[in-house]
Amino acid sequence: MSFTKKRNVIIFALIAMFAWGCAYPFIKLGMIEWNIAGDDAGGRMLFAGVRFTVAGLLTLVIARAKGQSLIVKEGRNWALLVVFALFNTALHYYFFYSGLAFCEGGKASIINSLSPFLLIILATIVFGEKMTTNKAIGCLLGFAGIIIVNYGTSLSGFSMSGEGMIIMNCICSAIGGLLTRVVTTRVPAITATGYSLSLGGIMLVVVGLITGGSFTQVTPMGILLLLGLIAISMTGFILYNQLITYNPIGEIAIFNALIPVFGTFMSCLMLGESFGINNLLGLLFTSAGIYTIHHKK
Repeated sequence: MSFTKKRNVIIFALIAMFAWGCAYPFIKLGMIEWNIAGDDAGGRMLFAGVRFTVAGLLTLVIARAKGQSLIVKEGRNWALLVVFALFNTALHYYFFYSGLAFCEGGKASIINSLSPFLLIILATIVFGEKMTTNKAIGCLLGFAGIIIVNYGTSLSGFSMSGEGMIIMNCICSAIGGLLTRVVTTRVPAITATGYSLSLGGIMLVVVGLITGGSFTQVTPMGILLLLGLIAISMTGFILYNQLITYNPIGEIAIFNALIPVFGTFMSCLMLGESFGINNLLGLLFTSAGIYTIHHKK
């Protein structure tokens, strides 16, 4: 299965972004079914930790089934995997879940969407990827699409516990993207993904337990939603990390701009939230940005 063929790149990237977009309503419904209150930071971390730990372990099973070795021989590679798990999973989602409790959803979505553009800029600095005219225009169109989706959201006000945490989440996400390229030159992509999710998930479980997190309610629907989130994590990260491994980071990162669009669409279907003309316009602008970056003159 080729992760460099243009058609496959677009299909796999769209599947990954759609999966991550589905996570928004799944998380909201999951918190209700598991009786985790909005201010229960420990419960949120524990829920996320279980999700990523199980997703990581199942990803390692897939890696082994595909013939990839799970043995990491060099201590330096283990150190890289731990750092990868720390930034790409543990800190990334710790800051996201923490900040979301003190920041409006629309504002958080706009701030969070800066991550792919930050990753594109960092890739030009760290890996020497060219910032072409098409790439710059594509980034502007993608960001415009996100602003349109969240039209009417107030950006006034700033707190370190809210907006500051979301910004830290963006930074960790971008660093995680860079580390993906580094780690997967030493460890097979699916294996690295499995260790990143499982080790990062364990870190979140520990944080959740230390901060008093617990599950006070377990329902069949809650278990199904958790399984759905596990599948979402596996699908999204397995595809995305392999795309980042074999393609220019800038050409893949722009697809992340579709996540809030897909998230809004799925929230409309599953939660009854509105999906207006601004969402359609946002999708058009974001799609135009992706096309511009991938269009070859």
